Amino acid sequence: MEKFMQILNWIKSKYNSAVVTRCSEKGCELKLNGLRSCVALKGEVICQDRKICDYIIFKINNTIIIGIVELKSKTAHPGEIEEKLTNGSKIALNILTECNNSSAKYKFYFLVLHKGLGSSGFRALSNRKITVEGKRCNLVLKRCGVAFSDVIL
Repeated sequence: MEKFMQILNWIKSKYNSAVVTRCSEKGCELKLNGLRSCVALKGEVICQDRKICDYIIFKINNTIIIGIVELKSKTAHPGEIEEKLTNGSKIALNILTECNNSSAKYKFYFLVLHKGLGSSGFRALSNRKITVEGKRCNLVLKRCGVAFSDVIL
C-alpha cells in the first residue's frame, strides 16, 4: 500500500498544475466526495496537442484504479469520445511508466457521464470498447452527478 501512496504523491508533485479537487464541466459533475488516496488530473492541462478526456483519476485501493472520464453536457459523438478516452488511457499508462511503476497492478474504468442521451446515442456509446494493452474495456455510461466511489465499487 505504501508503494501505491508513493505513486500518488509522485503524480501530485509532477502534475501539480493539473491536480483538481472537482470533476465538473458545464453543469455535469462526477462527485469525488469521500474518496481518500485519490488524485484527479485535468486532461487538457496534461495534454494540449491532441484530443483528451476531461479528467484522469488515480485511486489507490489494493490496486491502482484509473478512471478515464468524459463529461458530456450536450451532444455525444461516439467516435470523438472513443478517441478522447483512448488518448487518456495512453497518458495514464505513460504516467505510471514515468514514475517507474508500470508493473503496478491497475484497473481502468472508462466513464462517460451525460445529462441525457437519446436511445440511439446510448446504443452507439454502449457498443464502443476501448482497448488498453490488448484488453478490450467497456464504457460505463452514467448520468451526471454520480459518485466515482459508486462506479468503482
